[in-house]
Amino acid sequence: MMAIPSEDQRNDRKFLCPKMMGEYIDNCIRIFVVVFVADFMQRLFYVSTEYLINGQYYLLEDRAITIVKRAFSYHHKAVYLILGLAFAGLARFGSTGNLTPLLPNSAHLIYIPLYWIFRYAQLSHSSLSYAHWIRECHGLDYAAGMASNYFHGYLKLSLPERGHVGLQKRMQVYEDTHNVRFGLNRLIILIPDEMFVKGVIESSLLEKAHPLETQFINRAGVNRSFKHAVYRLTRQINGTTYYLAMEGATPMLSFFESMNFQLSATWQMREMKREIWLKFYKHLKELSNTWPETRREVELVIYNSHKTNGEPVDVGEILYVHVLAHLNNKKVLN
Repeated sequence: MMAIPSEDQRNDRKFLCPKMMGEYIDNCIRIFVVVFVADFMQRLFYVSTEYLINGQYYLLEDRAITIVKRAFSYHHKAVYLILGLAFAGLARFGSTGNLTPLLPNSAHLIYIPLYWIFRYAQLSHSSLSYAHWIRECHGLDYAAGMASNYFHGYLKLSLPERGHVGLQKRMQVYEDTHNVRFGLNRLIILIPDEMFVKGVIESSLLEKAHPLETQFINRAGVNRSFKHAVYRLTRQINGTTYYLAMEGATPMLSFFESMNFQLSATWQMREMKREIWLKFYKHLKELSNTWPETRREVELVIYNSHKTNGEPVDVGEILYVHVLAHLNNKKVLN
């Protein structure tokens, strides 16, 4: 026969769960305080070592304040966590009126070195850490740097109408002079995942034609030449032979060469090459689409260099399909 709990037992169970939850919150806050103290002490250590060992990386007049600012800068997620736990601590103190359960004692503080050991051993670090860092929007990674340099040092200079004949005008002159038509009134930039593009783009559907007019633009005291290659599609579209102004993304080619050169290659570069490739494309697309002068001047074509069976992809086929889709969309809009 099942025993029926008494009234006192039912009352004890009724208040047991809230009590256990309160104790759990107290322990979480106490542990967090220990972790925060350990982190604060570690940051102080970083300040001292950075000042004494790496002081040459800072200007003398603001060395100390810069190091302190960098050492004690927190991620916004950490700030939210601190505020959340501080609010929880105040709520617990308001309900109990006792601050002691929230503060760690010496028995807890002696475990602070464990935090330093875990941090030194980088237990949470993996190759995914590199991938996540590359994907973040901070502009410090290799891919974003290459995209920014390519955009500001080349595309933003040579394509717009800015004291010289821009891309649209040169393409119009080319069409009138040679009696031809361009499939896209933009500069096509090829970004294959292999990152390698030959000096002459090879395909049975492409023939190299006469390039666009060379532009000379003063850049940092040097009168630099800017050239854009032109290719002819050998397969007609609706009875018309179309031309394309296009080139490979030169920063990607440089990165490909860096990965295959002993003095510059690292395993991290090879491991993260696809992440870098995608980030380069995304950042360059964002830059070119955001800046008004280049918004309609660039067409980025990203593709896999090989099929699933390992055979090389014919870039001419990709461009043919791309131009055909563009012309069909243009026809629908008109």
